[in-house]
Amino acid sequence: MNKRSFSMLVVAVVVLALVLMPIVSCKAPAPPSVAKPDKVVIHHFGDLSGPYAGITAPIVTGFKDFAEWFNTEGGGIDGVPIVDMFRDTGGKLDAALAAYAAFKESKPYPIVNMLYGSAESEALRERYIEDKIFCFTNSPSPTCIYPPGYEFSTIPSYTDSMGAFIDWVTNVWAKKTGQKVKLAILTWDSTYGRAIMVDETRNYAKSKGVEIVYEGVYGMRDLDVSTQMTAIKAAGANWVYDNTLAHGPKVVSGAAAALGMLNKNLYDTTPGMIHRATGPWGTDESAVMLLGDLAEGMVGPRSFASWSMPEVEGIAAAIAAADKHNRASKERVMGYLAAWSEVYTICYGMNKAVKEAGWENLNGETLRAQFLKLKGFSPQGMTKYTFTADKPEPTQTRILQVQGGKLLPITDWVTCPDLRPAQYKK
Repeated sequence: MNKRSFSMLVVAVVVLALVLMPIVSCKAPAPPSVAKPDKVVIHHFGDLSGPYAGITAPIVTGFKDFAEWFNTEGGGIDGVPIVDMFRDTGGKLDAALAAYAAFKESKPYPIVNMLYGSAESEALRERYIEDKIFCFTNSPSPTCIYPPGYEFSTIPSYTDSMGAFIDWVTNVWAKKTGQKVKLAILTWDSTYGRAIMVDETRNYAKSKGVEIVYEGVYGMRDLDVSTQMTAIKAAGANWVYDNTLAHGPKVVSGAAAALGMLNKNLYDTTPGMIHRATGPWGTDESAVMLLGDLAEGMVGPRSFASWSMPEVEGIAAAIAAADKHNRASKERVMGYLAAWSEVYTICYGMNKAVKEAGWENLNGETLRAQFLKLKGFSPQGMTKYTFTADKPEPTQTRILQVQGGKLLPITDWVTCPDLRPAQYKK
């Protein structure tokens, strides 16, 4: 090669390098990999020393047993174990607000908070939106869920659940007996108890041919409602529905039994007798145990499988975990199963978020986005979750009945009527 040819070759190489340089330099550098954390913390608080203690305790137990199972058998969140951070708030709103403030200062910043009370769910609604912390609440009321924000309900709303009962009692019971449903509502005098006493349920009942003949309330600590039950008898009711839990259903059924009004035979229509129905948290093993023989025949909407359904994958796993830790019968109630399926769903969403967006983007926003993708999701067959941007609460439940002391389904999965406040319907 002569000197001229060599010079031309050098020039060509330089020109080619200059041409390719922008292409190479435009390629974004690979982002640095984010190290996995040592653990993923799920925050929750509730009443372990106040009026709801008997309901909250099994939830805490169920969470711990699930976490152990999930970390050893479920693979964790992309291999990272979950742990819970819980604080007892004693059923006091100021303590709940203090717990939230403390959790918010946690390092790392909280991703999700599980709640178990209506009052705190309502009080913290705007804070979750402002702080972008996802909340999965067991106590949905319209004022905490709507307008849609960062709080999602673990169960169909109390109004929608009551609507499912109205569907069943009119489509099945009324047709089989030939009787018009004359419904009395006797419930707790609280935010939770009164959640069903709204025009949406009243109007829906009327549209289905149900006559609401009585509406009344009683205090959470009241043990005698004979006065209210006497008025219910005078009104000619054949069904009494409450939205209570734990000892609440027993107070109502006990008063009916004392007056000789309680009918345990579902399709018996003896005049002057009433049948009993309770809301989703009254359709619970804890209420059944407190009721004893008074529970027989009682029905109610429940979106979780029961301990009497071992054929369900999640129930079988929960039974094995409870047996392993010698959990008492008072712990083998709906709260334990609710925690199991709810935390399972949270972990599913976290795993999806990490897979799609990376650990650096696992936060309340991305978890909320994953929940909005859930359509008919069934955590180990224990419940069904479908969420949409305008309805962040499940839509399906079943009607269960107490038969021989066991809570068993008497319907398949049904879609609840949409009884959210009219202003939030599209």
